[in-house]
Amino acid sequence: MDFLQIKNKVLESVNCALDKVGETDVFVDAIISANKVFVVGSGRSKLIIESFAQRLKHLGLDVNIVGEILQPPASKADLLIVASGSGESVFPVSIAQKAKKIGMKIVLITAERNSSIGKISDLIICIPASSKAAYPKKITGFQPLGSLFEQCLLIFCDIAAIIIQKTKNIPSETLFENHANLE
Repeated sequence: MDFLQIKNKVLESVNCALDKVGETDVFVDAIISANKVFVVGSGRSKLIIESFAQRLKHLGLDVNIVGEILQPPASKADLLIVASGSGESVFPVSIAQKAKKIGMKIVLITAERNSSIGKISDLIICIPASSKAAYPKKITGFQPLGSLFEQCLLIFCDIAAIIIQKTKNIPSETLFENHANLE
């Protein structure tokens, strides 16, 4: 296979998976109505959910990355967004359990609805893709490991950010004003 064939196959699989994702409006409403938003993930999912946190910050929301030195305290008025393909990664499981004790609302974005984090989440956004929890029994598609999940996670989060921007009528200039300038 050459680059164009693989690109077309990747884009087709991303489209197919994202067409099956639901509850986007509930997800956006949870973000908009939260006092503060916290995000957590591991591995590549962590990188992607942190980029979503950055975009939410550009939109003017109070958003924090769990584990950062400047992280404020959380309360029951806050939202935790967990990105975990398997829903079983140790650090996100631990943080979700702590968030549940605090009384926070928990949203899990995952490929595995019936997971440890899924069992304690208030909302599950399920992206139908392979995860490490499926290995080696249920690997689907041609991409390695959790690539399809991670690609869909990035695009899903970007679309959610656009919906938030449009819902709150936030002009693009505001995003530029909130963008880092010491870089």
